[in-house]
Amino acid sequence: APLAGQLRGLAEFVLLYAAVQLPFDFFGGYLLPKWYRRKHPSLQGFLAGLARGVAVHAGMLVAVASGLLLAAQAAGGLGIVLAAVGLLLVLLRGRVAIAAALAPLDLTPSSPVLGDEPALPVLPTYMAESADEGFTGAVVGVFRPRLLLLPMRWRETLDPEAFTVAVRRRQLAIQTGGWWRGRLLAIGFTLVGVGMAAAIVGDARLATAEGIVSFSLVFTLWSFLGLLVLPTPSRRGVADVDRRLLAAGCDRNDLERTIRLLDDLQDRERQRPPVIETIFHPVPSVEARLRGPHAPGMRGCWDAARTSVYLSATGLGLLGRAVHCNCGRPALWAFLPID
Repeated sequence: APLAGQLRGLAEFVLLYAAVQLPFDFFGGYLLPKWYRRKHPSLQGFLAGLARGVAVHAGMLVAVASGLLLAAQAAGGLGIVLAAVGLLLVLLRGRVAIAAALAPLDLTPSSPVLGDEPALPVLPTYMAESADEGFTGAVVGVFRPRLLLLPMRWRETLDPEAFTVAVRRRQLAIQTGGWWRGRLLAIGFTLVGVGMAAAIVGDARLATAEGIVSFSLVFTLWSFLGLLVLPTPSRRGVADVDRRLLAAGCDRNDLERTIRLLDDLQDRERQRPPVIETIFHPVPSVEARLRGPHAPGMRGCWDAARTSVYLSATGLGLLGRAVHCNCGRPALWAFLPID
């Protein structure tokens, strides 16, 4: 088939995915928050925000699909892997811009908050204002931390001691090596999945729209596997940071209060059944963290699970905005909630 027809077929696939996802977006982004009396926009505001987010996300997936098709036609499976590396770097380097395109995000430069330890990293810091109370910001960078993004809502809702604890945790996530390990795990998991999906589909089929769709579906299964296995090293990363913070002299009462206050902006699940937490949740429940911090065995990989969800767009994965914490919430599609 002509290239134009192949590209049109890929665009139709992305639009079909967006249409299938819409009822889940409405349920997760509007109905559930309304039923549980959580902060949520008006119906008109929700639909306008969702339309913007879906349009940007669909455009991004069409661009990814087109790039993968052209790469496969040029160099088969190897081309797919090389294209995925480039796409992955674009997603990480342009993460703030992508987030601002998906949903309003206002950034205000802020003075770095320094902890008591001179070894704590000092990064350019920005306060980010998002309408979604679940927005948690991030440590932004590819292989090295480049800037610290903090929610404006934290400064408005946390007391000074709790805000300081929250910021020091981000700094310690870098200092302990948890951020770096989490980033490497997320990148490695994504690229292994891309290579595996390309090998399963085969060079001949990858050069067609049908092959790219099949590649997307295989990679989506790989992403689902990541939802099951990556939360464990991510939870260990959270425990590493909590333990290091207490060892550095943080008052345990301040840490416990901060954990509870931040959970009020998220699921408000103070405890979860162990099986559910083990499989699906990269951030331990409040009760699990208050009983700890426990970090047995291997070192943790902070934020690996949810970074890999964001990076799944690299392989045309279909779960990037379909997990429980960001379904129907465009403000959380680029920066999924973390601890």
